[in-house]
Amino acid sequence: MTKVGQITVGSLLQRLSGAGRPRTGSASLDTNAPRGLEPLTERLSRNKVTRVALSFLDANAGMHLKDLLLDATTDDRRATIDGHTVWNFGSDSFLGLDRHPRIHAAISEALPAWGAHNGASRAFSSPALVDEAEEKLAAWLGVPDTFIYPSVTLANVGLLPAITQPGDLLVVDRESHDSVHQGAKLAAAAGARVVELAAPDPQLLERVVSQAGSHSGLVLAIDGVYSMSGRTPPLAELDATIRRLGGIMYVDDAHGTGVVGPRGRGAAFEALGTLDNVLMVGSLSKAFSCLGGFVTCTPELKTILKIRSSTFIFGGPVPPPYLAAISAVCDIMMSPEYDEILAALHERIRRFTVGLDALGIEHHGGDSAIVSLVVGDMEKTFAAGRQLFDRGYYAQSATYPAVPIHGGLLRVQINAIHPLEAIDGLLHAVADVWQHSRLPRRRRTLTPPSGSPIA
Repeated sequence: MTKVGQITVGSLLQRLSGAGRPRTGSASLDTNAPRGLEPLTERLSRNKVTRVALSFLDANAGMHLKDLLLDATTDDRRATIDGHTVWNFGSDSFLGLDRHPRIHAAISEALPAWGAHNGASRAFSSPALVDEAEEKLAAWLGVPDTFIYPSVTLANVGLLPAITQPGDLLVVDRESHDSVHQGAKLAAAAGARVVELAAPDPQLLERVVSQAGSHSGLVLAIDGVYSMSGRTPPLAELDATIRRLGGIMYVDDAHGTGVVGPRGRGAAFEALGTLDNVLMVGSLSKAFSCLGGFVTCTPELKTILKIRSSTFIFGGPVPPPYLAAISAVCDIMMSPEYDEILAALHERIRRFTVGLDALGIEHHGGDSAIVSLVVGDMEKTFAAGRQLFDRGYYAQSATYPAVPIHGGLLRVQINAIHPLEAIDGLLHAVADVWQHSRLPRRRRTLTPPSGSPIA
């Protein structure tokens, strides 16, 4: 957390204890804030969940490594944070395209021609760059059309209420991204019936749909790659089940876009061999290193979504320079250069996961660029993340509510531009932290290959 943020946490807790509560007519908690915000701050800070969170942040100051400020970054994924230079394994620019000269050139060339902002909701007007980007995305994915949103979150929040209506049944996988659940809440408020799928199991899905009773339309909303664990659900089996029941599968593949499947077309494409019978939501940040999200569709469905999706009508547009960058990324995706980039990423993922296996460290993922190390206890998870940071490596500590309460993970995001020495160094640091903190291991089942950093 930033130093200012930590000071604010302390001030709020002092105020809650009564020691720092201002008297009538005294100065406010933040002397720069309008006094009219004090009642709202007071009321929200006394909420039970907020109090627990503030107490946790205060007790774990310097340990949880969230709300950080990066003072500098380099082309090989080093970052300077609070005076420490570390290898950054918290970046979701998996392919390193944020540093690619062709992407920089596309942004620079579009800026003088189109400006920094479109200046209107897409419901009124869009630059021609939108059509070009949506057409290139469709050609890359082998689908009739695509529809760009300002972000994946706005896509999920706008799409799920748009593709359901009163009388429909929307089944939401419990482990899906928060934005899917938020979109489902809006769908429920509009009259759809929403039920939760406790685990991505086809037989359980069939029971849930049967127990829900009669319905008109049927949609299963699920992630292609789970954001915290990096695991992939059994999409082929789930798709077969939901289609047999008369429904359609909606896949948030934000963490698989550009990384998983043939030419990076995502986990759904890899599982099904086509995107013809699903709605796939993809990310234009993360592996694309641009801005926005999209959904696969037909031209006819796209027209309906423009009518029904509130975040298209009332949301802002993707800035024109980034639309040009999206097209440039699509060109890379369809070129031999992408094969080289993906090969570099896969080499680093394999190097890391084979090393973890040899160390006997339990982990999830590895099919995508996310590899999550199992710790368990919440405090130990934060402590392990801090110890890695002190050894020169930043990985994200994932704890409740992002994962189950005793399911703490260290979330490592491998990038194609990480030097091999950074991967090897991270393995050594992980081994040191696990030994120092006596964290859980499984029995070693692999002999490290010749040349492995932990051989």
